[in-house]
Amino acid sequence: MIVIVSDDSGGNWGTELEEAVFHTGNHVVRFAANSLDIKPCTACGNCSGKTYGRCIIPDDMQKVLPKIAGCRTLVLISPVVFGGVSHHIKKVMDRMAAVGNPRYRVNGGELVKGMSGSGMNYFMVGIGDKLKETQRSAFISLHEENRKIMSAKGKAFILDEGANKASMIKIAQEIVHEQV
Repeated sequence: MIVIVSDDSGGNWGTELEEAVFHTGNHVVRFAANSLDIKPCTACGNCSGKTYGRCIIPDDMQKVLPKIAGCRTLVLISPVVFGGVSHHIKKVMDRMAAVGNPRYRVNGGELVKGMSGSGMNYFMVGIGDKLKETQRSAFISLHEENRKIMSAKGKAFILDEGANKASMIKIAQEIVHEQV
């Protein structure tokens, strides 16, 4: 299963990618983060302790987290904001700690955590016009750091706001290729 979480407040990129992936025959679940009631993480620690693997905040992440935990591929789509992601996607990323492995290990000299299960693919698609190289680099670094923490495979893409459907189809093909 491929889970797409998008911030479509500035366009319909999530829908376009969902359609492109769907046409490859893969099962796709999409959430529009900007349309959901997702509260920020409070860093209470319950998800890695008392209620291990479950976030206690009562909101729409209760629908999203089980899908993320059970997916083979996760795709986050966001406008690029100062080299990072929108606040809608940031809240999702922070709350994903609930489905992470609470144990740390050393990998290549770095302390990494990982996601529950293994072999996850993790992609980020950033949308933005006239981005400076520092913004592009920061977005790609954000993905890379999270990919390492999650012990996942994948990559980041950056598209102009006016990107055509062919661009989304190309990204969908790369995402689907990693499913194999």
